[in-house]
Amino acid sequence: MATLRERITAPAHLELPVPIAGLTFRAATRDDLPAVHGLAVAAAAVDDPHARPSTASLERTFSTEGLDLERDTLVGIDPGGHVQAYGIVIDVPSRVTAARVVLEGTVHPVLRDRGIGRRVLAWLVGRARQRLAALEVDLPATISIGAPQGSGALRLAARAGLEPVRHWVDMQVVFDERGDVELPPMPVGYRLRPITPDDIEPLRHAKNDAFRDHWGSQPMVASDWHGFLTAPIARLDLGRVVVDPVGTIVAFALVEVDPDGFAARGRSYGYVHWVGVVRGARGTGLAPIVLDAALRGMQGDGLDAAVLHVDAENPSGAGRIYERLGFVAGPVHVTASTSL
Repeated sequence: MATLRERITAPAHLELPVPIAGLTFRAATRDDLPAVHGLAVAAAAVDDPHARPSTASLERTFSTEGLDLERDTLVGIDPGGHVQAYGIVIDVPSRVTAARVVLEGTVHPVLRDRGIGRRVLAWLVGRARQRLAALEVDLPATISIGAPQGSGALRLAARAGLEPVRHWVDMQVVFDERGDVELPPMPVGYRLRPITPDDIEPLRHAKNDAFRDHWGSQPMVASDWHGFLTAPIARLDLGRVVVDPVGTIVAFALVEVDPDGFAARGRSYGYVHWVGVVRGARGTGLAPIVLDAALRGMQGDGLDAAVLHVDAENPSGAGRIYERLGFVAGPVHVTASTSL
């Protein structure tokens, strides 16, 4: 196989979209973060009503290692100076088994069906191709976008050649509705404990090992991982780890809490961002043990529920584990992708 530089055709020069429907386009700056977040919230109220994008999540995106705001982002500005559309090209910085570019963006609901989204997406795909075509690596490559099942974003993605490749189920457990749970015994010599700040880097290694064979996953680089676990919504105190007899982390459940999102879901909740068991400890029952402990920690903190997303095609049967712990399946999100 040839390198991506040799295989991928990309525009030599990429102009920003021409004005349309009263919008002009420019690169985003960090000063645009509040306006972009407000637009994302307005769009989610229509596209994904039970969810509310967090400011911290968007700040993490803007801080992704290698992201060039001047070249990898754009915003659509109306005559009054308001951000009514945006797009971000995220070149996933870690490339071990694949090179991935993820596209994010939206158009304000009141301005849809005017061709804005098509122009934004065409620019995003062109920039994604530029990012991939600059790589001297011999790896598979994909351009992907994620959106709620049945959304206009997925129909738009299909017109650009991005087809559904993975489905992610939103699962929720309401603590007051949770019955008794039978857990496997803890292996001899293993210990369950809360997460501390000293665990951040060891957790990165554990996560990278646990998710090495998961679909679409690439190892997390240190800067992005640190950004996740030190963000304002990160709650290390509610997460849990299992350590083996020599103190190495072998299982983990990481929790985020964003009070701004409670109203959209109708209750307070913690989001379980990652649950994993390192490959050498699989089959020992640690996943339900560590997740149950995190759930009990969230309930003890006064939260009403917990939420997570699971890969519907996960070969490890994670969905069945979550169901046994009381989680109930809800809306589905879709990853649409094209391979290059």
